[in-house]
Amino acid sequence: MRRIVHRAPRSYYDSQQRKQLCPWKVGNMTWAASGIFTKGCTSSSISNCYGMYLTSNASAMLDTDHLDSPRQRNEWHFPAVASGQAFSYSWKQYLDQTSSSTHFFHLMQVFGDTEGGPLVALDALGNNLQIVDFITPSCGSASCPFTRSPTTSANTRPIPSREGKFGPSGSLKYSVSGPNGKILSYSRTGGLGAAGGYIKFGTYRLTFTPMTAVNTMVGDWQTY
Repeated sequence: MRRIVHRAPRSYYDSQQRKQLCPWKVGNMTWAASGIFTKGCTSSSISNCYGMYLTSNASAMLDTDHLDSPRQRNEWHFPAVASGQAFSYSWKQYLDQTSSSTHFFHLMQVFGDTEGGPLVALDALGNNLQIVDFITPSCGSASCPFTRSPTTSANTRPIPSREGKFGPSGSLKYSVSGPNGKILSYSRTGGLGAAGGYIKFGTYRLTFTPMTAVNTMVGDWQTY
């Protein structure tokens, strides 16, 4: 395992010399990190694997863009997609046992460019792995899908489908599956933001006390 990054939002830096080590893209994927990234993992189920670590110290490894609202971030995102353009992706993500939050703890975000924030997210909240729909509170007439095991090993992926697209006529189909099959799924129609956006995944949380450290492994992303 080779450590390639330590603590730098949107850039790889050496924390002592402040020397930039690597660009903030890998292929067409973009990343943002306030914690530690490593290239290579111990996972036997993720081939092209990156390890990500966030400390349990609520005052450390902070995203410097949001010091007024302290938060930690280790995330990847797919290229931006224009309004009306279909998208379909998959990736693998393992979340080690960690504490959930009562604020926000995003593991996946459907991010709207115009809105400057998530439209739909997968969060570790209140000991649940839970869908949060920011467009339609409580996911409309049906409650948002959740499971009581937010710390279970999981492969997360939007279902490969040409129906996924951003914009006023947009839609989304999303599924989380693990070693024993589907964990939860969610779909919405009738719009997905005002314009374009992109899909993000990893770990992004508002800090709180007490909280545990976060160890995550991600990789094997695909575009269909």
